[in-house]
Order: sequence, then C-alpha cells, then structure tokens
Amino acid sequence: MTRVSHLVCLACGLLLAANAHPEESSPHQLLDRMNEAVRQLDYEGRFVVQVGDRMDAIYIVHRVDGGAEKERVVSLTGKPREIVRSDEAVACLVSGRARTLNVGRSANGRSFSPLSGVSGEQLDRFYRIQLLPPGRVAGRDAHQLLIEPRDDMRFGYRLFLDQASYLPLRSVMFDETQKTASQMMFVELRVDQQITPIERDISAMQMAKAIPSDDVPPERLTPPAWVFTDLPPGFQLNVHRRRMLGRNAGELEHFIFSDGLATVSVYVQPAAEDGAASLPPSRLGAAGAVSRLIADHEVIVVGEVPSKTLNWFARNIQAASR
Repeated sequence: MTRVSHLVCLACGLLLAANAHPEESSPHQLLDRMNEAVRQLDYEGRFVVQVGDRMDAIYIVHRVDGGAEKERVVSLTGKPREIVRSDEAVACLVSGRARTLNVGRSANGRSFSPLSGVSGEQLDRFYRIQLLPPGRVAGRDAHQLLIEPRDDMRFGYRLFLDQASYLPLRSVMFDETQKTASQMMFVELRVDQQITPIERDISAMQMAKAIPSDDVPPERLTPPAWVFTDLPPGFQLNVHRRRMLGRNAGELEHFIFSDGLATVSVYVQPAAEDGAASLPPSRLGAAGAVSRLIADHEVIVVGEVPSKTLNWFARNIQAASR
C-alpha cells in the first residue's frame, strides 16, 4: 500500500469513527436546551393531543420580537377558539363573537401551549432521567428522554426532542401501570423559516393588550384562609389566589402546587346548600379530581397525578387559625 493510499484509508477510518460516536448531550443539557428553544425560537406547526379516548388537533405559532414573546394557539377540532398571548396580556377569542373572553394580564409569561419547560436539576430528587435510543417524529430526528418517578406520587414521561432545534416533538405521560395516560405529538413543524406573522392579526394583538395597572387586588394580598398541614414529597406552592364569587356568594381560594413537572390545583369554595360534594372522584386520561367537604366548604383537588397524591392534598387541608 502506498503512503497516499494509507493516508486516505486512515482519513476514512477517522471519519467513520467520528460519525459512529457523535457528540452526545446529557439529559440535563437536553432539557436546558429544550427550555431555551421553547421560549426563544420562532416556530409554527400542528400537533395532536390525546387524553384518554379523546384526540384534538391544535395549531400554534410562536414568535420572538426584540426579546418579547408572541404566541397564538388555535383549536382545529371541537368548538372554535383561539388564544393570543403577548408580554402585555392574554386573550381568548371565540369564533362568531365580536369580543374577547377572559382578557387579562399575562401570568408571568406563561404559555398556553403544551411546550412547557422543566428543570432537570430540580427533578433529580424525585425522578430518574435517562437518555434512550433516538427516535423520529414528524419527519425529524429526535433525542428520546425517559423521566421515571422514584415513588408512586407522580407519573412518568417520555420526551422526544428535535435534534436540530431541541423543541419537544412528542411528550408521552404514563401512569403507575405504564399505560399511556396522555400524549402530545407534532405532525408538522417549521422552525425559523417562513413563520406566519402574528402581527398581521392587528385586531387580535390589540385585544391581547391589557390596560396597565399597578393596583393589586386586595384579595391577592390577603393571607390564605386555608393551610396544608403536610404536602406530598417534592411539591411546593407556586401560586395562591383569592377572589369573591359574587355578591353574598362567598369566596374562592385557589392553590397551585408543582414538583417541577407535575402540577396540582386545589380549590376551596362554599359548599352547595344541600351539603353534597359537587364533584365525585373522577379521572379522564391523566387528569384526576377528588373533592371533600369541610364544614360549610368544598375542597376540590385536580391534577395529572395518581389518585393517592390528590387524596393527600384533600386530607391535609384545614381552615387557618384566626
């Protein structure tokens, strides 16, 4: 073999070796890149959401203009509706109506799409995260992550992240029996190319602009009227709200808890006059709900977690000491 042939073979061998061992990222790095992609990239696509036996199709367009996010989420099945979000506000539009519904200030820039961020470091204590063999979704190569719970207080997840953009292409939630409880999957996705401008819908964007106000509703500053004597491991209070239901109708108190991935909402409101719970234990796909009567109030717990976790919240709430 000549020296030239030897060098050619050596170069080919090095090239094959490099291709056989591409640079891999850790699961935590992939989750961090996913969080950045969801917030910072321009993307547009259609995806399906399956919960139990029900399947819905949704269109989303997300743009970043000067560091400010703008997002539009449109239901393609069922009752026509659309959500427009900007850094200033959020608005829900219903087809055939001349006005918006549920217009308000944006809740800390929260997205209404299923493309939400998670913190790998925060999850380590209660989940095991590992990298699985790559997959393919919507014609795009994807990293596959398995997020398994370390206990029976939460569900597990499989995430498929686009290898090019790190956007989540598919998310599967499975219960304690390893059965799929719900999933989201893109069927079409465009990133950073020919994205439909949200700004062309001037009326929709104007609707999503709330009147600036520095006034905080008094009920937001009021200490909770209800407290929890114990919380399921890993869950922390993220949001607390109080509001009047109407004249002489009493008050609704709302708590939102999260372990960094799973979320549970607890509502406390005046009970019905007949003293019966308005919500029997139920489950639709991953989402479950339980209720409990405490004196003249009803406690309703809702979340995509096992029933054991929902009942934990319901058992460990009580009226705050006056």
